[in-house]
Amino acid sequence: MRRWIGLAARTAFGAAGLTFLAVTFWQTWDRSTEVLVPAWWRLVVAFVLLTVAMALTNRAWAQLLPPDVRGRSLSAGFYLSQLGKYVPGGVWQAIGQVGYATRAEVSLPRAATAFVVFAFTQAGAGAVLGAGIAVLGTELGGWLRLAALAPLAILVMLDRRWLVWVITWYRRRRPHPLVSTGPGAVDGDTTARADTREAVQELVPAQAAILRAGAWCLGVILAMGSAFAVLVTGLVPGVSFPTVVSGHAMAWMVGFVAVPFPSGLGIREAVHILLLGPSVGTATLIAASVYFRLAQMLAELVLIAASRNWRAPARATTPRERSGR
Repeated sequence: MRRWIGLAARTAFGAAGLTFLAVTFWQTWDRSTEVLVPAWWRLVVAFVLLTVAMALTNRAWAQLLPPDVRGRSLSAGFYLSQLGKYVPGGVWQAIGQVGYATRAEVSLPRAATAFVVFAFTQAGAGAVLGAGIAVLGTELGGWLRLAALAPLAILVMLDRRWLVWVITWYRRRRPHPLVSTGPGAVDGDTTARADTREAVQELVPAQAAILRAGAWCLGVILAMGSAFAVLVTGLVPGVSFPTVVSGHAMAWMVGFVAVPFPSGLGIREAVHILLLGPSVGTATLIAASVYFRLAQMLAELVLIAASRNWRAPARATTPRERSGR
């Protein structure tokens, strides 16, 4: 019975994700008829860069999970879970990403904790590359440049000691079922140990894994920013490529933390205009954003379709590996 329930849930998730992606794609395509069109080869380059960015994101996620589950089945689930970001609510991508990780024999507490760490590494990478706008955005006001540096404070969360402290603090005040219950929980007794620092220590990935994930995320943001810059510079020659990359990184980071908005829709465009509008122009940014989103959705669909033919990896061979310790 559980198997059929799980299959039904995954089918419903995939159907909902594809439906909302189709709606978003259609709305974006409809907007594309009203804006400037970059050269076809720039669209191809943007698509390739965004496909690479998605693949690098998958690598970053894998760094935070046990080595024995880093396989093609995990990748297939990761790509499919990305459909959740198009579903209103802001939680479906997280639920899908964690859920598909458990199918690859990662314990539920470990997968949920890894997702929290993953979110911090992504935001940190966006903050690092986005901070460059404080130097490159010569037409921005001083207060805006200073504000661009503020997100760098999130880098403290890439220190494992702070992650353990924050997650422990949260769990002592508000235990969450994703990290305190379920199969494969720490020592089989999470009810007694859910609020202990020792339990969190065992769930949070090693410092080296966190730094590797952060490095991969830097590559992700750089690839996405480059894709956006390729589109922008094709519409407005002479615009600084690094400035556009940095501005997009900041816009992506702000859209990423704006959880209630599906895939940062609308938020990123607003930040683009705020940071890059003075040097690029609003019409150009809107056009580039439209085609960027189309290329990104196509890249995701290609990777989802390709990953569905991959075989499942070898399963964990010991109880210790299955617990994610």
